[in-house]
This record gives sequence, C-alpha cells and structure tokens, in this order.
Amino acid sequence: MSITCTPTRIALLLLPAAIVMAAPQAPAPSEDETYQGEAPERYAMVRALEGEVLVRKGELDEALTRGTPIGEGDVVESRGRGVLQLGDGTRVAFGGATRFTVAALFTDKKGERQVLLRLDYGRVRVLMGGKSDARLRVDTPSGSATCFDKGSFSLEAERDRTVRLKVHTGRVTFANERNETLVAAGDRLTVFSPQDGLDRVRGFNTYDGDEFDRWCERAMALRQGESSQRVPSELRYYADDLDQSGHWINSPEFGWVWQPNGVAEDWRPYTHGRWAPYAGGMTWISDEPWAYVAYHHGRWHWALGAGWFWIPGIYYSPAWVAWNHTPGYAGWAPLGYHNTPCHWGYGAWGGGYAWNVVAVGHLNFGNIHTRITINTGLLHTFNGGGGRDLHAPWQRSPLIVSRSEFHSGHVDTAFQPEVHRERLVTYERQAQAATGRVIIRRELRPAGPAELHPGSPASGPARVPFEDRHTQPIERFAPKERPRELTPSRIEAPPRERPAEPRPKVEDRRAEPGPRERPMEPRPKVEERRLEPSPRERVPEPRPKTEERRPETSPRERTPEPRPRVEERRAEPAPRERPMESRPSRGEERRPEAAPKAEAKPHQAPPKAEAPKEKPKEERH
Repeated sequence: MSITCTPTRIALLLLPAAIVMAAPQAPAPSEDETYQGEAPERYAMVRALEGEVLVRKGELDEALTRGTPIGEGDVVESRGRGVLQLGDGTRVAFGGATRFTVAALFTDKKGERQVLLRLDYGRVRVLMGGKSDARLRVDTPSGSATCFDKGSFSLEAERDRTVRLKVHTGRVTFANERNETLVAAGDRLTVFSPQDGLDRVRGFNTYDGDEFDRWCERAMALRQGESSQRVPSELRYYADDLDQSGHWINSPEFGWVWQPNGVAEDWRPYTHGRWAPYAGGMTWISDEPWAYVAYHHGRWHWALGAGWFWIPGIYYSPAWVAWNHTPGYAGWAPLGYHNTPCHWGYGAWGGGYAWNVVAVGHLNFGNIHTRITINTGLLHTFNGGGGRDLHAPWQRSPLIVSRSEFHSGHVDTAFQPEVHRERLVTYERQAQAATGRVIIRRELRPAGPAELHPGSPASGPARVPFEDRHTQPIERFAPKERPRELTPSRIEAPPRERPAEPRPKVEDRRAEPGPRERPMEPRPKVEERRLEPSPRERVPEPRPKTEERRPETSPRERTPEPRPRVEERRAEPAPRERPMESRPSRGEERRPEAAPKAEAKPHQAPPKAEAPKEKPKEERH
C-alpha cells in the first residue's frame, strides 16, 4: 500500500521534532552559582592591635581594625603596634613608625610557597609557624632576610637605609647586592647600604630586649583551645577568639557548630559593623572579637530554641551574604547551609528571611545597625523568591561596588546581573595577573536534588566544601555500625541447635533451674544414654547426678522429695555417702521408740524407768 506524502502530513511528522527543539533548555550556570570563595591562606587576620594604624587598599585609605582582612597588595602604616596572623600559624608583629606592604601570601615561586613583606621603614618581628612549609622573606632597602625553618627574628629598617637583623631562634639568611650570609640564633647583623659588606655579625643576649620585645612575647603567644579542633585545619590559627567569646554545640544536622555568648535577643549576623568597597567585593568589617573567622568563613543558621549559630567553612569571602535591592533600598541576609538566606523567627522577620534593609544612601555608614529598617511591608518585598531555587532574585557572590558609587550612594548599577557578572570576572582576571590569586569555583551537578549539595571545587585545595560536610559523619560511623550488626548473628547460631533437644531442656529446668546446667555442652550425649536401660553404664560416667535426674520421669519423683535424694546417694559410691547411710539407720531405730509411747497412751500404761536402760542392750545384740 502506498502513502501519499502531502504537505499537511509532512508538517504533522515534523511537529514533534520542532517541539523538542523549541523546548526551553536549562540555562548555563552563572558566575553567581559557581562561586565558592577564595583560598583562606591568601588573607591575613589582625590578631592584636593597639594605637592608631592605617591600611591602604588600592586607592582607599582607612583605619585598620580587628575585623579588617589583610590581602596581597595592602600597605600597613602604623603609629601604634599590632600583630598579623597568617594561615600557617606564622605571626608578624609591627611597632610604631612602621610602614610595610604585604606583597605576597603563599604564592608559588619556583615550586616553593613564599610570603613576601616589603619593609620601607620601622620594625617588625616574625615568628614562623610550627608546621609551615613556606619561606618568609622580608625585603628592606639594604637587603633581604629569608627564613626557611621554624624560627623567630626581628628586623629594623631606618630611613637612612640602615638595617639591623636579630635572630632569636632558628637561622636566617641575609643577602644584598654584594654578598650573602647565614645568621644563626643569638647573632645580629648590621648593614648600612645595599652594597655594604655582610661581615658585621655580633652576638647578643637574647634576654636583653626593650618594651616592644616584651609586648611581642605576650601578643604573639599561641593559644589553641577547643575551637582549633572544631574548625577545619585551614582555620586552626584563626579560631583563638572563638574560645573566649562562645561555646560549641554538636548539631545532629550540621556537626559541631559555634554559638556566640552574650548577644541580644534581636541580634543577628552582619548587623553590628560596616561595609567597605574593597576590590574583591563589599567586605563586612566588625569590631566583634570573633568577626574575622565567623564572617569570612562558613555560614550561619537560626533554629527555634537554639538561636543563631555558626557553621564552620573553609573558603574566604568578603561576606557570605545574599544581596537584594528595590528602588531606593538595599538589603543583605546571611547565607545558610544550602546557600540561601537564613530564616529568622523574631519580630517583624517572624517566619521570613533575615534581611537587613537600609536606604541605599546609608550603606556607607559606620554603625549601620542604627539604620536598619523594620518596615514589615518592605521586608515582605525582600522575602520574594523561591526557597532553594538556584535562580532566586538575590545574588550570592560578592557585590562589587566602586569607591565613587559607595560614597555617593548610587549602587543600583552594581545590582544589575550583567554588570555584576562582568565586574566579578574582571576582578578575578586582575587578581590572578597581579598576585596569582584566583576564585575557587565548584562544578554543578545535573538538575535535581544534588544541586542543593554541590560537589568538590574545580580548583583549589583538594577538600570537600563545608556544604557537603553533613555526609562525613555518616561515612565515619558506618564502619563502626557494621560489625555490631554481625555480632547478633553469631549469638543466634547456638540457639538454632537447641530446638533439636527440647525435651531434655525442659526436664533440666524443672529439676534444677540453676544457670550452671544451661551452658553444658555434653547434653546430647546424655540423650543417647537415656535410651539404654542398663544401669551399669551409669556408675562409670563422670557426671552421674545429671544422668539419674533426667531418666526419672515417673510420678514418684513428684510426690516425695527425699526419694530422689536417696537414689542419688545410691548411685554415687563416693566415700562421703557412707557416713550418710549410718545417720538414717539411727533415725530408724529412734522411730520405733516413739511407737511404744504412742501405744502406751491409749492403754494408759505407766512408763517404766528400766525400759530405756534395756533398749540400748538390744542395740548391742
């Protein structure tokens, strides 16, 4: 049969293919969805600070505070003193009238990790981390000091290029344009110019020190408590302040989480502080003592009855918040475990996201918590969006705002998706060209529930992101539970053999319910002997007591209790039973004595005194 292919039929045949091709395709993952943060060691924390200290980040000059992250390229100018904490445990103290630049933090130089500081003038003291695999170099106008191993040294540079090096522990190499020398612990070196000889090496007493040295000993002391064991190893040296300001809770859903002490009822993360328009994005800076590690690593969560707590994370971000805006207002909310804004059940935020909403012109205020609005209608507008949808209206990667936009209050341009994506890519390209610092991204899995828990990043440390950490406790405890499941099967093996001998067990329990007879193994042998009626075999058996009790199934055993005892004594020819036989013989002779007394009472015969004397004579016969 032939089919005529008319134009109408051809159109019907091609219609399904056209529908498939016209179906909406899943959009490619954006920069906002794949953002994972930056390596934690590429930023330093301010560990201690006294007096006035300024920091220059690009074209922005401002006061240095405890919550300010120090990155590569930052210039520190101090009129006071302070201590920087590096990711490997290394600490760098600086005194007054000091200016230095953090040129590089753990960058690869010819296969070696290197920390590079440029000391223009002033005084610094370095204490290398105990497990550091990097070399620390300090460049001065007259040469460079490099420390490879664990050690401590101080370096002082004057404005006339005079440099003084003191090595307290370890060994330090100093090199200039003319020569290179190794300075050991307890020695000092003085250099006057880049072409000066390096032969002015003298010893000094390591106990001799001024007030700055004594302050460094106290401020640079390492304090590791419970928090150093609860956080990831990358944050171990940043977690000292957590012990003094909060406590740890073991959550069944998130593992070990940290909760701050002494916070108000209306407190929430990212409220007490300020925003700074740094190159990597709007950076949150707070004076809270634990602000650095809790606001730049990990996520937050609020639970009814528990309050706010921090979930440790690995990678660094200027602020782990979601950004949103409406005409004239900007808002941010702490990101939770699943990369969505945290829910909060307090006041006007009851049952909604914990948005902090301020007027756009107030983003550059210092104490920004005084500018946050609690307008219920406005908060409801910011709560729009769909749960864990990856295409929510808010942005979850850093919001990059220029200095002019920040101070003028015109930040609406930064919220545009195209502008936001372009600025983030530009920052990554510039940072990689200048310092080698890159943004760590993660690979999104196919659409489905797996998107809620992204996998390992495409680059960066070979470590599972904290979003997937909730699966680790299950994997750790699984091997311990498996052997426990096998133990009951081994215990159940013996009871399977017991059903073959139900009758002897019941008899044994009726005779003697003691626990000693239950674990006896030779019971099956006893059954075979019970079938043999010959009593001769019962005598030579090593356990005759159990054999005689088991065959006694006659009703005689139930009425009198002494009969089984007599049978046991006959079956046991042990020497202990012979004296037992003499005792009942006397008892039998005493029983007939009672009989004549009973007979004399009905006849009322008077008892004779000679009768008891004659009875022992009969016994002698």
